[in-house]
Amino acid sequence: MNELRVWWSAAVCLTLMGTCACQRPATLAPEKQKPSALTIEPKVQMPAPLTVLFDIRASLDPVLPNVEIYDCVYEARVKTAKFRLQLRQGHPVSGKITTAAAEGKFLAVAGSENSALLEDLMKALEAKRLPAHAPRAPELAFDAAVLGEKQSRSSAGDYSDNPPGDWKLIKIFLPKGGDEGEVFLNVNPILGILGKAELSIKDSDYGDYVLGQLASVLRRL
Repeated sequence: MNELRVWWSAAVCLTLMGTCACQRPATLAPEKQKPSALTIEPKVQMPAPLTVLFDIRASLDPVLPNVEIYDCVYEARVKTAKFRLQLRQGHPVSGKITTAAAEGKFLAVAGSENSALLEDLMKALEAKRLPAHAPRAPELAFDAAVLGEKQSRSSAGDYSDNPPGDWKLIKIFLPKGGDEGEVFLNVNPILGILGKAELSIKDSDYGDYVLGQLASVLRRL
């Protein structure tokens, strides 16, 4: 009986081996060939925000020894706008970002032609309309925060402390004592023959309010 069982097992094994030998070995499906080079979509270069760049000249006032004072001039389309800027900076406050509290004023200058300046500010601040009946005022006071000093400016309008430069980055809060509108003011008192400063957008939601506030002091007295 044992011999019969051994013979039967051997016969089954031989039959299975023959069957396997006759079958074509299975092959794996070829992997999809990877492209030789990935197609990379070009980066979309976002346009830099519009700014209103104007000339500044440092001025001294013996009554205000700790205040930066600048006579400001903006020329466009045969119009010359003039106004004055005052800045007083406090001590730096260290945190995640080192800032310094500040305050200042825009002051009106008699005889200034400000229509071109207001039109260009409307575009830069993304305001929807020019203020038609903004009340005239001799000055516009504001609170501010100095966000950076010794900054350099790239051709794309970006700022960095590497390499260091002569720009001071300021965020203005309007009205003084409140926060209904914000705008950036960057100042470089030694760029070019005079110096340069610029006003630029913080948020388009502030556009109409900030423009209206600036118009009150930038309109001709």
